[in-house]
Amino acid sequence: MADVRGMKMRFLNAKLTSKLSIVLFGLVLIFSAKAQGGPPPGGGGGGGPMGGIGLPLNFLQADKDYKFPDDITKYTANDFLMLVRRTDIRSSFYNSDMSATISMVSVSPDRGTFANKQQIFRRDKDDAFLMLMVEPESRKGQGMLRVDNNMWRYDPTSRKFTHTTLKDTYENSTVTNNDFRRWQRSIDYSVEKLSTGTLGNYKVVIGELKANNDEVPFPYLKMYIETDRKIVLKIEEYSLSMKLLRTAYYTQYVQIGDSFVPTVQIFQDGLIPEKRSQVTYTDISTKPLPDYYFTKEYLERVSQ
Repeated sequence: MADVRGMKMRFLNAKLTSKLSIVLFGLVLIFSAKAQGGPPPGGGGGGGPMGGIGLPLNFLQADKDYKFPDDITKYTANDFLMLVRRTDIRSSFYNSDMSATISMVSVSPDRGTFANKQQIFRRDKDDAFLMLMVEPESRKGQGMLRVDNNMWRYDPTSRKFTHTTLKDTYENSTVTNNDFRRWQRSIDYSVEKLSTGTLGNYKVVIGELKANNDEVPFPYLKMYIETDRKIVLKIEEYSLSMKLLRTAYYTQYVQIGDSFVPTVQIFQDGLIPEKRSQVTYTDISTKPLPDYYFTKEYLERVSQ
C-alpha cells in the first residue's frame, strides 16, 4: 500500500489539535472533529456502481439529487433518513474495493491497556470483508471473514472456523464486528424523533432511530449529524429498555475520492465508563482486490 503512504502529506490543514492517545481518552476531545481532504490513492476498484446484498433498489441513485432543507429546524423524518443515507454512502466504497491498516488501542479495568493491528479488505457492494491480525505476534494470522451474510472467525493454531455475528464484540473490547463493515444505518433503522442542537462548535441534527431487524448490535440509536459537511460526529447506542450501552465518536475524517472515511473512531462503554477503545485507519487504498480474497480458502492459506 506504498502508493498511499504519502496521502497524509496532501491532506487539507484541518487536523485535530493533537493526536488522541490512550492517556487522553477520558478527556473526550471528540467535539473538535475535523474533516480532512486528500486525493484518491489510485484509481479503479473491484466494485461497480450497483449496490449489492441488502441494498434497496435505487439506494445510491435516489441520494444524488436530494435537496436538504437549508434550515436544520425544518428537517423532517424523511429528510433525516436521507441524511443518514448520505452518510452511509459517503463513508463507504461502492465503486471500488478498499483496504487499510487498522490500529486499535483499548482500555479495560480488568485487562488494562492492550493494542493490536489488523489489515482489512472490504468489498462494500457485496457487504463483504476480510480482516487479518498482524500484531501482536502471538495472535498473528487470526482472521475474520464476512461473505454472503455469514461471518466466521479463523484460528490458525486449531485451523478451525467459528461462526460469529455482527453483534459480537471484537477482542473483548468496546468494538463490535459491525463496526468494520460498510455503514448502512439508513437500511437497518427508521427515524422516530428529531431535534437540533450543538456538539462542540458544530450545529447538528439529532435523530432517534429504531432498528428494523435484530441483526444489528443496538436496537436504538441517537445520531448527531453535522449537516454542513454531512458527517456523523457522535452516536449513542441503546438497549431495548433504553439503557445507554455505548457511545461512538467519529473525531477525524479523510476524503478519498467521493468517500469521507472516519479514520479515528472512539467507542466508550455506557455501563463501564473506564472501558473504551480507539480505532485508527491508515494506509487506505482503493485498488482492486482479487475475488479469492473473500473466501475461506484464502483466509486459511494466508493465515499460515
